[in-house]
Amino acid sequence: MSRRLIAFLIALVAIFFAFACLTAIRWPSMMMVVTLFFHPDPSLGLELVNWRELGFAYGAPYFLASLCFYASAATVSRKKGGLAWYLMGCASASPALFMVSFKDGWWMDPSGPQGILAGGALILAMLGTAVFLLAGERPASNGPVEAGEDGVHLSREQFQQLLAHRAAQPEPDAPQPVRRRRGPVPAAIARQRAQFAADGRRMLARQGRL
Repeated sequence: MSRRLIAFLIALVAIFFAFACLTAIRWPSMMMVVTLFFHPDPSLGLELVNWRELGFAYGAPYFLASLCFYASAATVSRKKGGLAWYLMGCASASPALFMVSFKDGWWMDPSGPQGILAGGALILAMLGTAVFLLAGERPASNGPVEAGEDGVHLSREQFQQLLAHRAAQPEPDAPQPVRRRRGPVPAAIARQRAQFAADGRRMLARQGRL
């Protein structure tokens, strides 16, 4: 089971709840806040607030669930962190279940919202099972070992055999440098060099150094 795949799926769930939060926070929520703070009697303003509607229709649980699922996706490689954040995200998203009423026998002929909520709950349950299994998973002693930067994976036994084989092989002797033989110098270049050497000796003789 790939940890990266599970983390990616949890991140998709977090993105979904983030968009649900942005959709829920709309113009009626602003009007409700204005009514609350500008009402002549603040106590009456508090009584007019439908706290249940505020809980699951205006995005507060969805925003908290999105943050918890993001944290779970980031810490899914840890044993306790990813599972704890995932459970907190599921608890924060639970008010969404009250948006649709489920009657007896609804699974025989479910409506669209009922099917969406049931499918989402099933997906969250499957991802929660995967996170729980990853939390209890321990790395095996003979797990794969990555060798080099090219992504070659070897088991520990193969890696130890490779090290023993390299240690048994003698190190090759360093190759001796090959000296290149110079070919014959052309006659024109030889005469020019001889002329330069003669001019240099005459100059040194004039200066009294030779």
